[in-house]
Amino acid sequence: MKKITICLSYYNQTEVLKQQVASWKSFPSDIRNNYTFFIIDDGSKVSALDVLKNMDITDSDIHMYRVTEDLYCNIAGVRNLGAKECKTEWMIILDMDTFIPSLMAQQLLEIIKKTPPHTAYKFNRDIRHDPNMLAKNPSGFKPHPAVCLIKKEDYWRIGGCEEDLVGHYGMTDPSFWYKAHNIVNVQILYNIFLKYNPEGEADIIRDTSHNRNLFERKKQTNKWSTNYIRFPWIKLY
Repeated sequence: MKKITICLSYYNQTEVLKQQVASWKSFPSDIRNNYTFFIIDDGSKVSALDVLKNMDITDSDIHMYRVTEDLYCNIAGVRNLGAKECKTEWMIILDMDTFIPSLMAQQLLEIIKKTPPHTAYKFNRDIRHDPNMLAKNPSGFKPHPAVCLIKKEDYWRIGGCEEDLVGHYGMTDPSFWYKAHNIVNVQILYNIFLKYNPEGEADIIRDTSHNRNLFERKKQTNKWSTNYIRFPWIKLY
């Protein structure tokens, strides 16, 4: 039985998607066989299936989903779709700008054997090869705000991601972790490193003003949406 599902959000980063899948395929088979891999295509111009049509993925448990309408910044909906479809106890929320090295994939399988109840994990990024990030973080490492290892049960105990934020950029991660307070214990594993790839950053307008104001209002009212998966989607593979 698979132990962890990696839920990757894809939005027009075609070459990086190929690199992600090549990275998964590079896991030793005894490690890879413990993972299910989800690619959730958020209405990209070129579907994930078309991007990978010339790559042999039969050696990995890969599933592809496609949101059939580009809602702009539908990251909350994409993550909720991944959590809905996940069939394993554990899931990883993964962004396109980060890669899980083979060593980390092995370490995660050890971590879930001894995890206390209702605990989620965040991880460091290795940014030493990126001059722009390194200038702001001289240590060479920086925790990622979104990528985490969490039980599916706990994801939904938190209430999933806030889909009222869809259509505008930002605050998906802060709102999720704000809701997680007193529900899950969030630990940052500083000695486990994601590989950072700036080419994976989506080409979108990063104006957070609308969603920041909405997030502040929701914190005051404590009225979080429970209307999930508000968009048409299909399973591609």
